[in-house]
Amino acid sequence: MSEERSSTVASEYWYNTQTHEVEVGRSSSWSHLMGPYKSREEALQALDHARQRSDDWDKDDEDWAAGHKER
Repeated sequence: MSEERSSTVASEYWYNTQTHEVEVGRSSSWSHLMGPYKSREEALQALDHARQRSDDWDKDDEDWAAGHKER
């Protein structure tokens, strides 16, 4: 691995959904990770951000469905 790539990987933060901990660099299975994030703080908020996006998508779906019922 090149030196440039190693420093990039080392500065990436991942949220582990199984352990609920932040990892520096990817060391666990992809199936348990969210990221990468640029900071530990961003990674700690991963679930909150995902929950908000999901809520926003649900609202968009409801709005779309309501608009199509009227037709």
